[in-house]
Amino acid sequence: MKKIILTLFLILGLSSFAAPKFVDTDKLQNVGYQITADDEDIFSIGKVTDVEAISILFYPMPDKTSKEVSDAVKSSAPDEVKFISSSENKRAYILKFAMADKGYTYNFVPKKQKSKDCHISVLYMTDKDLSGADLNKVVDSSLNEAESFLK
Repeated sequence: MKKIILTLFLILGLSSFAAPKFVDTDKLQNVGYQITADDEDIFSIGKVTDVEAISILFYPMPDKTSKEVSDAVKSSAPDEVKFISSSENKRAYILKFAMADKGYTYNFVPKKQKSKDCHISVLYMTDKDLSGADLNKVVDSSLNEAESFLK
């Protein structure tokens, strides 16, 4: 009887946390990220510091292009944010939004996906109005970190 109960608890535990096979959940939790969504259509993680908040979304949409993912983020933005601009650098499509209370939200979608299983989208929130080299540095560091969680 004890073995049956133990088996049921193990099965229920595994079914409630079934992260995609392409994400290294041990690594992301070791660096302070929390899982914020674990659905069939999206797996997302987030982390908040004193100066920024980062949310990384993994979309299992291999049939979509990076540009289509970026456009989908833009069209699904909540009413509380105001779209400011769209740009790109050599590595990513970049969207910039102003938040109603204060600060900015940037979205980065890499042009070339590291995994064929999913697309990555990074939401980076800060009080700083980033541009030029500062923005490129944040794009690179955010995408490097996001891609490091892929197996």
